[in-house]
Amino acid sequence: MLDFLKKPIFLIIIAAAIIAAGIWAYVSNRSQEKAAEEKAAEEQAKVDPQTQPLAADLTNIDIGEVIDSIKSQTDIADSNATSADSRNQLAAIDIQLPKSLAQGSGTTNYVYISSADRIYNWVISISNASEAFVRSRVYKNDYLGDLTAINRDFWKINYVQALQIAEKNGGLDFRNYYDVSSVRLVLKNGDPKGWLYWYVTYTATGQVKSIQIDANSAAIMSDDEEE
Repeated sequence: MLDFLKKPIFLIIIAAAIIAAGIWAYVSNRSQEKAAEEKAAEEQAKVDPQTQPLAADLTNIDIGEVIDSIKSQTDIADSNATSADSRNQLAAIDIQLPKSLAQGSGTTNYVYISSADRIYNWVISISNASEAFVRSRVYKNDYLGDLTAINRDFWKINYVQALQIAEKNGGLDFRNYYDVSSVRLVLKNGDPKGWLYWYVTYTATGQVKSIQIDANSAAIMSDDEEE
């Protein structure tokens, strides 16, 4: 018996058993480590917002998702404005959005002027959620002032595109730093040159940031104004 224990074959068996035990221990230990790493990563993902997918809102949705709804709103506004006065011309669009900037949130006001009316403007206010609308006549001096008719040929970007451009040019930084309560986008003719611009205004307590965007070329005209 002792002679067998001294034979090479026995020593090889013992060595193989030791190696196998070592490999099994390594694999088992590595599996436990990997499971621990995965669990730690899952826990970190729960508390680290950078690992979470961004919630969809107007700042990051695909523009194609809103083109039809914007066209539908514009058709509703045009139809109601011209039925009230065939001389009505679109002079401004005023979108007022809540803090969430959620798709379908807020209200869009279409403002029309008529050569026959020097006192009032027609305003068609449309819900971005339901397309329910209200028509009203408003004193020119009470809302957006004395406007001029816009040339729709130069209206190349819609309000969602304007918002996304503004976000990349200081708007997002402003929202991250301040508790913004609302965002307003107004399309109208203005300085310089009397061209058509989007005026994007972020409002927080005691702070305002305004970004002016060429509605034809999408160029930034001015990107900082705080109060």
